[in-house]
Amino acid sequence: MTINSDSIEGKIDEVTGKVQGAVGSLVGDTKTQLDGKITELKGKAEQAIGKGKEVYEKASETVREFADKAPEQVREAREKAARLAEDANAKARAAVQEQPIAVLAGGIALGFVVGWLMSGRKN
Repeated sequence: MTINSDSIEGKIDEVTGKVQGAVGSLVGDTKTQLDGKITELKGKAEQAIGKGKEVYEKASETVREFADKAPEQVREAREKAARLAEDANAKARAAVQEQPIAVLAGGIALGFVVGWLMSGRKN
């Protein structure tokens, strides 16, 4: 994360204000003390703005990284789903080839159950 000009200028103003306030205290000049405090507070505000900009830049960078990675992650998920579907298809095909009668009976039973549930018959 880079330090921006607001942070640097803010630190300079803060230190300048502290020095100005100390000089005002030393010579007993209330106006100089007040001006120093104002400059110091201005510097702290500039630093806060600078910090906010830094946080915003970091968040923007993170969002850009996620957006750049999203297409690749979608492609990987699609490929994984295709592999899983192929595996399920192969297992179903193998089950039908190994036990065709049992699969046929299961399919008929499932058809009757689904038909009975869909018929809307009331007891």
